[in-house]
Amino acid sequence: MTSEIKKFSIDDNPIDIVYLWCDSSDETWRQKKNEELEKYGKSLDNDSVGECRFIDNDELRYSLRSLEKFAPWINNIFIVTDKQVPEWLDVNNPKIRIIDHTQILPSEALPTFNSMAIETVLHKIPNLSEHFLYANDDMFFGNFVDKTFFFNEDGTPIFRFSRRRIIKKLYRRLYGYTIAKAYKMVKNTIGKSFPYFPHHNIDAYRKSDLEKCCLEFGEEFENTMLQKFREKESIQRSIYEYYSLAKGIGSAKIVNNISAKFSAFLISQPIDSVLVELKESKIRYVDKNKPCLFCFNDCLKTTDNDRLAMQKFLEKKFPKLSSFEIK
Repeated sequence: MTSEIKKFSIDDNPIDIVYLWCDSSDETWRQKKNEELEKYGKSLDNDSVGECRFIDNDELRYSLRSLEKFAPWINNIFIVTDKQVPEWLDVNNPKIRIIDHTQILPSEALPTFNSMAIETVLHKIPNLSEHFLYANDDMFFGNFVDKTFFFNEDGTPIFRFSRRRIIKKLYRRLYGYTIAKAYKMVKNTIGKSFPYFPHHNIDAYRKSDLEKCCLEFGEEFENTMLQKFREKESIQRSIYEYYSLAKGIGSAKIVNNISAKFSAFLISQPIDSVLVELKESKIRYVDKNKPCLFCFNDCLKTTDNDRLAMQKFLEKKFPKLSSFEIK
């Protein structure tokens, strides 16, 4: 008598989420950063060391509120920090897991102020589920989504890309340079890749796929892990997406092009993802588009007035305290 093999279903599997978080107003943290900068001995891009890269605008609080409202099926919430915990966070909530950098990075890589370095070891987070989402604290759920928004029924991740193509040119800005570098690494090694920029929002991954990618590009990942600040030679996490697509273990979706917007309009569904430069004049784009995911991207041009406008918007959009906050 043979037992029937149960078919895999993503609905039957837990999906965790990982956030990176830091508070640059913490004097101990600032001192560590300044000491590391003094001895780094390299010229660094403003996008690597500028305040916009590290400032805490209380976004994580609202991101967790959006998660509880629109994606309550998420299993555990891992918050990766450098000996810091948000003062409002209820660490006794059974879903919350605080992960210190020392738990996933070797001593020679610490202290680090490079999110790309941390992203090379996401798969080493203790007890992280095979299927997980990854988010920066400025990323939010804007509408109801289920597991199949992020994963195909067979468990492979759905990778979202912007309509911006990667072209043959020298990208001078750090972000474009590292994206193009990740794309070329995969294309040169495997022979194919997907020539679009990622959508820069909440992403879906499988832990085992990250492990395989890290083995494939071991030396490059090792170098990135040891870089204390973002550099042009750092590996951007989009390499996980380009690698998975080249290996046929993921699917791609272009968001926000004319076809995607028209399709959403026809079936009366929200668009997938919106990236908003954090300027007061642009915040209204979120309500205008009503996306499933949105990100307020703090940048070198962002002012304190822009940040205050964002906080007011988020408080109005997500006024209800989540179960992850101290009452």
